[in-house]
Amino acid sequence: MSVYSLLDLCLDCFAKYADNYHSDIEALPVCIKDKLVRIMTRQGTVTDFNIRQLLHPGIHTLDLQICRVSDSSLLQIRCPGLRRILLRGCREITSAGVGALAQSCPSLQVVDLGGCVGLTDEGVLALAHRCPLLEVVSLRGCSALSDAALLALGRNCRLLHSVYFSETRVTDEGVVGLATGVCSGSLKELQMARCQFLTDVAVMAVLTHCPSIRIFNFHGCPLISDQSRGALQNLVGPGKIQQVSWTVY
Repeated sequence: MSVYSLLDLCLDCFAKYADNYHSDIEALPVCIKDKLVRIMTRQGTVTDFNIRQLLHPGIHTLDLQICRVSDSSLLQIRCPGLRRILLRGCREITSAGVGALAQSCPSLQVVDLGGCVGLTDEGVLALAHRCPLLEVVSLRGCSALSDAALLALGRNCRLLHSVYFSETRVTDEGVVGLATGVCSGSLKELQMARCQFLTDVAVMAVLTHCPSIRIFNFHGCPLISDQSRGALQNLVGPGKIQQVSWTVY
């Protein structure tokens, strides 16, 4: 058995009983913490109780999708170099936690908040104002959001290329604001499926103002008509839109 595999075996065992060694985690070297974070996020054992001891300022990626975390965890993150955080399905996360995260982690580029049903516009506004390097934002199923969230992203996030807001209550106003905002030239992918208030106005805004769009999904939007399908016919092909999905009612 190699030294490396023995170390991994020891860390795997340590991770299972991490809360028994709570006071010892903070003193571990950064390289060991990085391995431990990978193991514990994979196991779903990062919690509000142990996250502060596990993290260090230099961490770049944090996947908490299957972990039992709340706003308390986000309030404890002090990682200015954090670029990617995945919180999909963390139903105890609210705008209070996301606001604290945005303030402590200004280098964020990828943020997945899909299914965080407690998230409101205030949390997205905090990200938009404090994290200018945002490139990918997922807000799928965040039913409490309004147009204000998309408008803030459109006004402040120049590097945005992928935005997912399917199954939200946004209207044409929010999509138009995003499509005509500072990120209009960089947007490559928009997922806005099953948004019941969107109409052809939203589709036309994207097609008119987002020349780099390559993936566009407005499947299941009952107010979008055959007019949008006609507008797409000349925009699908090599060097143009590569993937599109819609439903005509």
